[in-house]
Amino acid sequence: MNTYLAQVTGNIEGNFPPAGVVGDFGVLATKVVTILMGISGSIAIILIIIAGIKFVTSGGDPKKLAAAQATITYAIIGIAVTVLAFIILQALQTFLGSNVEI
Repeated sequence: MNTYLAQVTGNIEGNFPPAGVVGDFGVLATKVVTILMGISGSIAIILIIIAGIKFVTSGGDPKKLAAAQATITYAIIGIAVTVLAFIILQALQTFLGSNVEI
C-alpha cells in the first residue's frame, strides 16, 4: 500500500487560500463578533415580534400574558447584552491600543 504525504511549507496563506482573507487574529475575532452580534440582534427582534403576537392573541389569559411579557423581557435583555458586548469590545480595543475596525 502506497502512502502519499503532501509537502506543506510554512506559508499557510499559499497552501490554504482562506487564510489569506484573514491575516490577523484581531480581524478574525472582529468578523466573528460582528456576525454573532447580527445574529443575536435578529433573533431578539424575531422574539419580540413573536411575543407581540402572543400578547395580542392571549385573549386576556393571565398565563399567556405573563409568558408574552417574559419573552419580551428576555429579548430586551438579549439586546442589552449584545450592545454591552460591543461596548466592551470597543473599550478593550481602546485600552490595548488595537486598531481593528468594527
